[in-house]
Amino acid sequence: MLASAASYLLIAAAALQPVLAGVYITSPVGTTQATGGQVIEVKWADDGKTPTVASVGPCSVDIYTGSTNNQIKLQNLAASVDVSKTSSISATIDPSIGQDDSHYFVRFTSLSLKSETAPQYPYEAFSAMFSISSMTGSFNQTTLAAISASNSTTVSSSNGSSSNSSSSGSSASSKVTAGLAASASKSGSSASASASKSTSAALKDVVPAGMLLGAAGIVSYLIL
Repeated sequence: MLASAASYLLIAAAALQPVLAGVYITSPVGTTQATGGQVIEVKWADDGKTPTVASVGPCSVDIYTGSTNNQIKLQNLAASVDVSKTSSISATIDPSIGQDDSHYFVRFTSLSLKSETAPQYPYEAFSAMFSISSMTGSFNQTTLAAISASNSTTVSSSNGSSSNSSSSGSSASSKVTAGLAASASKSGSSASASASKSTSAALKDVVPAGMLLGAAGIVSYLIL
């Protein structure tokens, strides 16, 4: 009887361990070299943090450029994709949306979930900045100004964006990339980190539960 009670308590405690997840974009990454007129594959995984992907639900997936406070949408890749039911999409990059540049990024915008820190805005997740070549368009002055604005600030919060389209150095680029990752994962990790980091984060939540279940078996054995 005592053994059963001890086992029940430990198993119940294990069940209370939170299963945390969120949208962590694993492709494109900072080293991605996409090509206008060709297909780009966007992939994501759980990032081990709240909210759950089920809570995030359907999202609009778009290519953006711009600055921290002025993100400019260039192309919709998917009008509504449920991030809890699939983990990748593919779409053809419209070469006319801009010029050859290394300051593009993909943004996920939830169609139902609001931001935890700023509920007047939707939940958003960002990829690292990446390059697109063989483009046929150009950025207008408004877009160039928005991109240039990110050169003068250090991105250290959510809603990150891209840097100067013509002369930004690696330092500015890495700062912006880090800002995008902070929005995407809500954990301050680098936006160009591999999917293995999100797996490790998820394992951190799974291991305590497993340990508790193991302890339940030990307690039962000792009591018996």
